[in-house]
Amino acid sequence: MKRTIFLLLVILPILTFGQSEFCDKSFGESYFPLEIGFEKYISWGSALYVERVTEKIDVDGKEYYKYEQDFGNGTIYDLLLRNQNDTIFMYNEVKKTESILLIARPQKGINWNTGKVAEIDGAFETPYCNYENLIVVENKYSNGEKEKRYYKKGLGLVAITNKKGIKGICLPNKEETESLFVPMSFIGCENEPNKEEITECTMKAIHSYVIEKLKTKNIKPPKEDGILKYKVKIAKTGYVSDVETLNSIAGGNQTRKTIKSIIESLPKFNPAKTADKKAVGTNIELSIPVKTK
Repeated sequence: MKRTIFLLLVILPILTFGQSEFCDKSFGESYFPLEIGFEKYISWGSALYVERVTEKIDVDGKEYYKYEQDFGNGTIYDLLLRNQNDTIFMYNEVKKTESILLIARPQKGINWNTGKVAEIDGAFETPYCNYENLIVVENKYSNGEKEKRYYKKGLGLVAITNKKGIKGICLPNKEETESLFVPMSFIGCENEPNKEEITECTMKAIHSYVIEKLKTKNIKPPKEDGILKYKVKIAKTGYVSDVETLNSIAGGNQTRKTIKSIIESLPKFNPAKTADKKAVGTNIELSIPVKTK
Protein backbone atom coordinates (compact mmCIF):
# COMPACT_ATOMS: atom_id res chain seq x y z
CA MET A 1 0.00 0.00 0.00
CA LYS A 2 1.28 3.42 -0.89
CA ARG A 3 1.81 5.89 1.90
CA THR A 4 2.72 9.53 2.02
CA ILE A 5 6.06 10.73 3.36
CA PHE A 6 6.59 14.37 4.27
CA LEU A 7 10.23 15.23 4.05
CA LEU A 8 12.20 18.10 5.51
CA LEU A 9 10.23 21.31 5.72
CA VAL A 10 12.07 24.18 4.08
CA ILE A 11 11.27 27.64 5.42
CA LEU A 12 12.25 30.78 3.55
CA PRO A 13 11.79 34.01 5.47
CA ILE A 14 10.83 36.80 3.06
CA LEU A 15 10.62 39.64 5.54
CA THR A 16 12.44 39.36 8.81
CA PHE A 17 13.18 43.04 9.18
CA GLY A 18 11.80 45.21 11.93
CA GLN A 19 12.23 48.91 12.41
CA SER A 20 15.69 50.25 11.84
CA GLU A 21 17.31 53.28 13.43
CA PHE A 22 16.72 55.33 10.31
CA CYS A 23 12.99 55.49 11.09
CA ASP A 24 13.79 57.93 13.87
CA LYS A 25 16.09 60.12 11.82
CA SER A 26 15.22 63.79 11.84
CA PHE A 27 16.57 66.69 9.84
CA GLY A 28 14.55 69.38 11.55
CA GLU A 29 10.87 70.26 11.78
CA SER A 30 10.02 70.42 8.09
CA TYR A 31 8.00 67.77 6.26
CA PHE A 32 10.49 68.25 3.40
CA PRO A 33 13.96 68.77 4.91
CA LEU A 34 16.40 70.87 2.90
CA GLU A 35 19.78 70.59 4.57
CA ILE A 36 23.14 69.90 2.99
CA GLY A 37 24.15 66.36 3.97
CA PHE A 38 20.56 65.10 3.98
CA GLU A 39 20.42 61.65 2.34
CA LYS A 40 17.97 58.76 2.14
CA TYR A 41 17.15 55.77 -0.07
CA ILE A 42 13.88 55.40 -1.98
CA SER A 43 12.62 52.41 -3.96
CA TRP A 44 10.94 53.20 -7.27
CA GLY A 45 9.29 50.13 -8.77
CA SER A 46 12.17 47.69 -9.24
CA ALA A 47 14.75 50.49 -9.07
CA LEU A 48 16.42 52.23 -6.14
CA TYR A 49 17.68 55.78 -5.94
CA VAL A 50 19.39 57.98 -3.39
CA GLU A 51 17.99 61.39 -2.55
CA ARG A 52 20.54 63.88 -1.27
CA VAL A 53 20.95 67.61 -0.84
CA THR A 54 24.36 68.62 -2.18
CA GLU A 55 24.69 72.42 -2.43
CA LYS A 56 23.04 75.84 -2.43
CA ILE A 57 22.44 77.66 -5.70
CA ASP A 58 21.37 81.28 -6.24
CA VAL A 59 18.73 81.91 -8.90
CA ASP A 60 17.61 85.51 -9.42
CA GLY A 61 18.43 86.37 -5.85
CA LYS A 62 16.62 83.37 -4.37
CA GLU A 63 18.44 80.57 -2.55
CA TYR A 64 17.71 77.06 -3.80
CA TYR A 65 19.03 73.68 -2.71
CA LYS A 66 20.23 71.20 -5.30
CA TYR A 67 18.26 68.01 -4.61
CA GLU A 68 19.73 64.99 -6.42
CA GLN A 69 17.95 61.75 -7.25
CA ASP A 70 20.77 59.34 -8.10
CA PHE A 71 19.76 55.97 -9.59
CA GLY A 72 23.37 54.73 -9.52
CA ASN A 73 23.58 53.82 -13.22
CA GLY A 74 24.65 57.23 -14.43
CA THR A 75 21.09 58.54 -14.25
CA ILE A 76 20.82 61.55 -11.95
CA TYR A 77 17.89 63.96 -11.78
CA ASP A 78 18.56 67.38 -10.28
CA LEU A 79 15.78 69.39 -8.66
CA LEU A 80 16.08 72.96 -7.43
CA LEU A 81 14.04 73.40 -4.27
CA ARG A 82 13.64 76.17 -1.73
CA ASN A 83 11.85 76.59 1.54
CA GLN A 84 9.85 79.74 2.14
CA ASN A 85 8.09 79.76 5.50
CA ASP A 86 7.96 75.95 5.23
CA THR A 87 6.30 75.94 1.82
CA ILE A 88 8.54 73.98 -0.56
CA PHE A 89 8.89 75.48 -4.05
CA MET A 90 10.39 73.69 -7.07
CA TYR A 91 12.06 75.72 -9.83
CA ASN A 92 11.63 74.72 -13.48
CA GLU A 93 14.87 75.71 -15.21
CA VAL A 94 13.32 75.41 -18.69
CA LYS A 95 10.17 77.46 -18.07
CA LYS A 96 11.89 79.58 -15.41
CA THR A 97 8.85 79.27 -13.19
CA GLU A 98 8.12 77.90 -9.72
CA SER A 99 5.51 75.45 -8.54
CA ILE A 100 4.50 74.36 -5.05
CA LEU A 101 5.69 70.89 -4.06
CA LEU A 102 4.41 70.88 -0.48
CA ILE A 103 2.44 73.63 1.21
CA ALA A 104 3.28 75.04 4.63
CA ARG A 105 1.35 73.96 7.74
CA PRO A 106 -0.96 71.62 5.78
CA GLN A 107 -4.61 71.39 6.76
CA LYS A 108 -6.92 68.61 5.57
CA GLY A 109 -8.62 69.56 2.32
CA ILE A 110 -6.29 72.44 1.40
CA ASN A 111 -5.12 72.24 -2.21
CA TRP A 112 -2.87 73.85 -4.81
CA ASN A 113 -2.12 73.31 -8.53
CA THR A 114 -1.32 69.59 -8.44
CA GLY A 115 -1.77 68.62 -4.80
CA LYS A 116 -4.38 68.23 -2.11
CA VAL A 117 -3.90 67.37 1.55
CA ALA A 118 -5.90 64.18 2.14
CA GLU A 119 -4.81 63.53 5.76
CA ILE A 120 -2.77 65.28 8.43
CA ASP A 121 -2.52 62.29 10.78
CA GLY A 122 -1.92 59.50 8.29
CA ALA A 123 -0.10 56.23 8.89
CA PHE A 124 1.89 53.87 6.69
CA GLU A 125 3.56 50.55 7.50
CA THR A 126 6.58 49.21 5.64
CA PRO A 127 8.71 46.15 6.46
CA TYR A 128 11.01 48.56 8.28
CA CYS A 129 8.87 51.24 9.90
CA ASN A 130 5.44 51.88 11.35
CA TYR A 131 5.04 55.54 10.38
CA GLU A 132 2.48 57.69 12.15
CA ASN A 133 1.42 61.37 12.12
CA LEU A 134 2.08 61.67 8.39
CA ILE A 135 0.92 64.30 5.95
CA VAL A 136 -0.77 62.51 3.03
CA VAL A 137 -0.90 64.46 -0.23
CA GLU A 138 -2.99 63.42 -3.23
CA ASN A 139 -1.34 64.45 -6.49
CA LYS A 140 -2.94 64.60 -9.92
CA TYR A 141 -0.72 65.18 -12.93
CA SER A 142 -1.34 66.48 -16.45
CA ASN A 143 -1.12 62.95 -17.89
CA GLY A 144 -4.04 61.87 -15.70
CA GLU A 145 -1.93 59.85 -13.26
CA LYS A 146 -2.88 60.05 -9.61
CA GLU A 147 -0.79 59.13 -6.60
CA LYS A 148 -0.53 59.63 -2.86
CA ARG A 149 2.66 60.80 -1.17
CA TYR A 150 3.31 60.30 2.52
CA TYR A 151 5.54 62.79 4.37
CA LYS A 152 7.09 62.44 7.81
CA LYS A 153 8.26 65.46 9.78
CA GLY A 154 12.04 65.57 9.81
CA LEU A 155 12.46 62.89 7.11
CA GLY A 156 10.26 63.97 4.22
CA LEU A 157 8.83 61.54 1.68
CA VAL A 158 8.54 58.00 3.07
CA ALA A 159 6.07 56.31 0.68
CA ILE A 160 4.31 56.72 -2.66
CA THR A 161 1.22 54.77 -3.77
CA ASN A 162 -0.98 54.76 -6.86
CA LYS A 163 -3.96 52.71 -8.04
CA LYS A 164 -1.65 49.73 -8.62
CA GLY A 165 -0.36 49.75 -5.05
CA ILE A 166 2.97 50.77 -3.54
CA LYS A 167 5.12 52.72 -5.98
CA GLY A 168 8.01 53.41 -3.63
CA ILE A 169 9.08 53.47 0.02
CA CYS A 170 11.91 54.91 2.08
CA LEU A 171 14.58 52.27 2.71
CA PRO A 172 17.42 51.97 5.20
CA ASN A 173 20.97 51.68 4.00
CA LYS A 174 22.86 48.44 4.65
CA GLU A 175 24.18 49.48 8.05
CA GLU A 176 20.77 50.65 9.21
CA THR A 177 19.10 47.47 7.96
CA GLU A 178 21.42 45.45 10.14
CA SER A 179 20.75 47.60 13.19
CA LEU A 180 18.65 46.57 16.17
CA PHE A 181 15.39 44.73 15.67
CA VAL A 182 13.84 41.58 17.08
CA PRO A 183 12.85 38.96 14.48
CA MET A 184 9.64 36.96 14.64
CA SER A 185 10.07 33.87 16.79
CA PHE A 186 8.29 30.73 17.92
CA ILE A 187 7.49 30.88 21.64
CA GLY A 188 10.66 29.85 23.48
CA CYS A 189 13.03 30.70 20.62
CA GLU A 190 13.29 34.34 21.68
CA ASN A 191 15.89 33.32 24.28
CA GLU A 192 18.45 32.26 21.67
CA PRO A 193 21.66 34.38 21.78
CA ASN A 194 21.37 36.10 18.37
CA LYS A 195 18.98 36.83 15.50
CA GLU A 196 20.27 34.02 13.29
CA GLU A 197 19.76 31.40 16.00
CA ILE A 198 16.33 32.81 16.85
CA THR A 199 15.29 32.36 13.21
CA GLU A 200 16.85 28.88 12.99
CA CYS A 201 15.06 27.81 16.18
CA THR A 202 11.79 29.16 14.80
CA MET A 203 12.22 27.23 11.53
CA LYS A 204 12.80 23.99 13.42
CA ALA A 205 9.81 24.61 15.70
CA ILE A 206 7.47 25.24 12.75
CA HIS A 207 8.83 22.13 11.07
CA SER A 208 8.17 19.98 14.14
CA TYR A 209 4.67 21.37 14.60
CA VAL A 210 3.60 20.73 10.99
CA ILE A 211 5.13 17.26 10.80
CA GLU A 212 3.63 16.12 14.13
CA LYS A 213 0.17 17.32 13.07
CA LEU A 214 0.49 15.52 9.73
CA LYS A 215 1.21 12.26 11.52
CA THR A 216 -2.31 12.38 13.02
CA LYS A 217 -4.02 12.82 9.64
CA ASN A 218 -5.24 10.07 7.34
CA ILE A 219 -4.23 11.50 4.00
CA LYS A 220 -4.73 9.84 0.63
CA PRO A 221 -1.35 9.69 -1.14
CA PRO A 222 -0.97 12.02 -4.15
CA LYS A 223 -0.43 10.49 -7.57
CA GLU A 224 2.99 12.07 -7.92
CA ASP A 225 5.85 13.32 -5.78
CA GLY A 226 6.22 17.06 -5.54
CA ILE A 227 6.83 20.13 -3.41
CA LEU A 228 3.90 22.08 -2.01
CA LYS A 229 4.57 25.77 -1.43
CA TYR A 230 2.73 28.25 0.77
CA LYS A 231 3.00 31.95 1.50
CA VAL A 232 2.19 32.71 5.13
CA LYS A 233 1.48 36.07 6.72
CA ILE A 234 2.18 36.45 10.42
CA ALA A 235 0.30 39.53 11.66
CA LYS A 236 1.78 41.96 14.15
CA THR A 237 -0.49 40.27 16.72
CA GLY A 238 1.69 37.17 16.34
CA TYR A 239 -1.05 35.01 14.81
CA VAL A 240 -1.19 33.59 11.29
CA SER A 241 -3.46 35.96 9.39
CA ASP A 242 -3.41 34.45 5.90
CA VAL A 243 -2.13 31.34 4.11
CA GLU A 244 -1.88 31.29 0.33
CA THR A 245 -1.21 28.07 -1.58
CA LEU A 246 1.25 28.76 -4.37
CA ASN A 247 1.03 25.50 -6.34
CA SER A 248 -0.44 22.00 -6.47
CA ILE A 249 0.65 18.44 -7.31
CA ALA A 250 -1.23 15.76 -9.20
CA GLY A 251 -3.80 14.02 -7.02
CA GLY A 252 -2.64 16.02 -4.01
CA ASN A 253 -5.68 18.23 -3.41
CA GLN A 254 -6.45 16.65 -0.01
CA THR A 255 -2.80 16.88 1.03
CA ARG A 256 -2.59 20.52 -0.02
CA LYS A 257 -5.73 21.51 1.89
CA THR A 258 -4.72 19.56 5.00
CA ILE A 259 -1.31 21.18 5.17
CA LYS A 260 -2.88 24.62 4.64
CA SER A 261 -5.24 23.97 7.56
CA ILE A 262 -2.36 22.91 9.80
CA ILE A 263 -0.37 26.04 8.95
CA GLU A 264 -3.41 28.17 9.74
CA SER A 265 -3.53 26.54 13.18
CA LEU A 266 0.05 27.44 14.12
CA PRO A 267 0.19 28.83 17.67
CA LYS A 268 0.89 32.47 18.43
CA PHE A 269 4.40 33.72 17.62
CA ASN A 270 6.39 36.48 19.20
CA PRO A 271 5.94 39.06 16.42
CA ALA A 272 8.87 40.87 14.84
CA LYS A 273 9.50 44.08 16.75
CA THR A 274 10.99 47.37 15.70
CA ALA A 275 13.81 49.23 17.36
CA ASP A 276 11.25 51.15 19.40
CA LYS A 277 9.46 47.89 20.35
CA LYS A 278 6.53 48.23 17.94
CA ALA A 279 5.27 44.94 16.52
CA VAL A 280 5.30 44.47 12.74
CA GLY A 281 4.01 41.72 10.48
CA THR A 282 6.23 39.15 8.79
CA ASN A 283 5.84 37.06 5.62
CA ILE A 284 7.41 33.64 5.16
CA GLU A 285 7.30 30.94 2.50
CA LEU A 286 7.01 27.27 3.43
CA SER A 287 8.02 24.50 1.03
CA ILE A 288 7.02 20.94 1.93
CA PRO A 289 8.42 18.11 -0.24
CA VAL A 290 5.88 15.26 -0.52
CA LYS A 291 6.96 11.78 -1.58
CA THR A 292 4.78 8.70 -2.07
CA LYS A 293 6.07 5.20 -1.62
